[in-house]
Amino acid sequence: MVDQSSLQAALPAPLRPKTLQAARMRLNRLLPRLRKRCQGDMAMPDLQTFVENLSIVDKRGEVVSLIMNRSQEIVFEKLLACREQKRPARFICLKARQLGISTLIEAFLFALITLYANRSALVVAHSVHASQGLFSMTRRFYRGLPAHWRRPLSRNTVGCMEYRAPHSSRIQIDTASNQALGRGATIHYVHASEVAFWERPEEPILAINQAAPRRWDTLIFWESTANGVQNLFHRTWLAAQNGDSDMEPIFLSWKCFPEYSLPLAQGECLTLTEAEASYAQVHGLDASQTKWALHTMKSQCHNSWDKFHQEYPVSPELAFLFTGMPWFDPSVLAKMLNEVACDPVFVGRIDSSGKDALQPALLPDPSGPLAIWKHPEEGLSYALGMDVGEGVGADYTVIQVICQQTGDVAAMYRSNKVRPDVAAMDACLLAAYYHYGLLGIERNGPGLAALTVCERGDARSPLSQGYPNLYYHTLTDVRVPRETSRLGWLTTSITKQAMLARLAESVQTQALTIYSRSTLLSMQGFVWDADRRCFKQTYRGAGDRLTHDDEIMALAIAEEMRWRAAADRFMPPHVTERGF
Repeated sequence: MVDQSSLQAALPAPLRPKTLQAARMRLNRLLPRLRKRCQGDMAMPDLQTFVENLSIVDKRGEVVSLIMNRSQEIVFEKLLACREQKRPARFICLKARQLGISTLIEAFLFALITLYANRSALVVAHSVHASQGLFSMTRRFYRGLPAHWRRPLSRNTVGCMEYRAPHSSRIQIDTASNQALGRGATIHYVHASEVAFWERPEEPILAINQAAPRRWDTLIFWESTANGVQNLFHRTWLAAQNGDSDMEPIFLSWKCFPEYSLPLAQGECLTLTEAEASYAQVHGLDASQTKWALHTMKSQCHNSWDKFHQEYPVSPELAFLFTGMPWFDPSVLAKMLNEVACDPVFVGRIDSSGKDALQPALLPDPSGPLAIWKHPEEGLSYALGMDVGEGVGADYTVIQVICQQTGDVAAMYRSNKVRPDVAAMDACLLAAYYHYGLLGIERNGPGLAALTVCERGDARSPLSQGYPNLYYHTLTDVRVPRETSRLGWLTTSITKQAMLARLAESVQTQALTIYSRSTLLSMQGFVWDADRRCFKQTYRGAGDRLTHDDEIMALAIAEEMRWRAAADRFMPPHVTERGF
């Protein structure tokens, strides 16, 4: 039985009848645990009481005490368990929206720097606006402290609050874009907010990990809603789930939040579609939760289950699967990654073995741009697609090779260390190696320079007469009603969506067999943004500062070449007779 004084202490001020039942239920649940003590730390009731007496602004816009909801309790218990066991706290939290996790972590960090001297806390947000919102919580916590806890400040700026010596603890707010983040400092507590939305998370996360010592009184806490697959947040989440990381995973479903339910009226009966009934049954939703999900999906998520699963996931798989509309079938890609993807049989460079003809020679080089999974076979024909980058140190130039008969993606050339003209010569040699396959080169931007070399040749190289099997697209002049042929593949908003649709169909029907892990991972992160009506790449490869879709675009062009080229359209020349 909960006494009235304990109940009153747990209630926010001013007392509201609506909170009475919730506070009583919460105290009944927590009081047995409040009797525990953390060895080497302050008593657990003191830390919890300190946090819950901090002032926040609730969803009604009123200043109240921070009484934890169930999702916050789950996280808080894990934080206290680390302190009780005297081990470093490392967490990655995948959550639904509006569960109050950011508020809780801010309160926890503020409590630690206020209660303990010479501690340093860092809060990192994905944007300036978000960082300002988080720091406003810290200021409110300080203003609402009782007089005996409101220590004097030596510094109170836009992004930093520091207590005066001898206490000297501080909390700093910053954004992930700050290149000096965490450099030259020791940080005890880190709150990394919305990590999945950081543009380049690898560098700031590396700096944070180096700045935080591995001792028990330290905390690194990542929290975010999902935002695509194969980015740092997704990879770290998978590693934590598999036990391959020191991060402990916490998934917070919207089901954990009692507020996310709508009671049924007397006599009301829900009419569900087969898919809705299956969703409720699979995830164990009661009628009030199902009603809330349907109402929220229709009123707040544009009547889209995809948007609902993104904002309010009930499982980690749904959270990542529906962050954007995956353009390629996720199940097929996952199957290829697990069962098909493998190391190439050859890695190196391609060069000419003759002075006056296209006579390709393969030169092994572990750092070379060319990877081959299947060498050309007699009786088979091939198609090649080339997405040309801007040159040395810029975007990548990629060439994909597809077997017309089997659909095997036999080889890939990828480099950002060659000029377009040099890459063009490599493309012609690679196409000649694969039985003089039809070579489609994107003519947009730097592709024009590559096309010039492929068409006219280069007097300084064996490609003196050009490549004989280039793709020409048909152009209809609107001013003169006639068709003309122009060299190369022209990518427009129309042709881009069409060729990516064809590629998606080939993947779904398993008409293609893709061996490259990097290509498959890139395809996993490729989504359609329905709001902006555009494609978006969410995957960033290891060591890449930016996202790239070059492997996908080159593969899409190669697939177009495969479908447009008949097997007998072009007979490979006899090199010794014709001298190409």
